[in-house]
Amino acid sequence: MGRCLYEEHLNPGYSLAWRCRVLMRWESAFDDFLVRAELFGVGQDVAPDLWERRFERVARSFDCEGYALCREAESPACAHVCEGICRLALPVCEGRCRHFQLPEANREPSQSK
Repeated sequence: MGRCLYEEHLNPGYSLAWRCRVLMRWESAFDDFLVRAELFGVGQDVAPDLWERRFERVARSFDCEGYALCREAESPACAHVCEGICRLALPVCEGRCRHFQLPEANREPSQSK
């Protein structure tokens, strides 16, 4: 898709700048919820219902200029998110560098290892 995955492949999840901002906000909201629930002594039987209501508000209030709805994708249902990484945040691919590899299925028999 015109983006370079080499650095992400070497160190998965290392660069926070490449992570989906929406998912990061949701994770942060969940972490905050857990801390508050513990401080207020919310029981484990009540917490899931409270989080569900809280998440409904959190999920409606995200903003991302690159968001592209894809109903087949997992939450946040964005066409640019792949395993928690925003493809738009990755560096632009400059072409075939020394790290470029075709997927196995696309290689000619002479290129296979």
